[in-house]
Amino acid sequence: MRVAMVCLGNICRSPMAAAVARAQVDEAGLGGHVSVESFGTAGYHRGEKADPRAAAALRRRGMSADDHRARQITVRDLEQLDMVLCADRNNLSELRRLDPLSVGKIELLRTYDPDSSPGNEEVPDPYYGDDSDFDHALDLIEAACRGLVERLALAGR
Repeated sequence: MRVAMVCLGNICRSPMAAAVARAQVDEAGLGGHVSVESFGTAGYHRGEKADPRAAAALRRRGMSADDHRARQITVRDLEQLDMVLCADRNNLSELRRLDPLSVGKIELLRTYDPDSSPGNEEVPDPYYGDDSDFDHALDLIEAACRGLVERLALAGR
């Protein structure tokens, strides 16, 4: 199964979400069955590394995005992915517009967080914030990824 994490520029939220999901997938013993990657809906940062603040937030929790390079999602990517999880509604809408045939596999990441509620399902963009904003985004991502991996583990049984 190919899972993609998506945000706007693919340097903050989606690389953090991919790193967290990969770590949790491996910990759950699903690494041979689930691959996780990340994309942006815009090409602003194509080829760039993760934002240094995102990388630092991950390092503080024992994870890494050192091998990350930003890339923009395409219709072909959407066709080949099994699950596409967006950080916010703007990116969700953009992907559904980009490929209406893939609508059924495009969701908000936080729908997998048992503590999220209707209207509170987005991971806020920390780009214009400070370290605490990146840590908060990472808290939300970790909770959502735990729910996601539990669901994937149940589906694999």
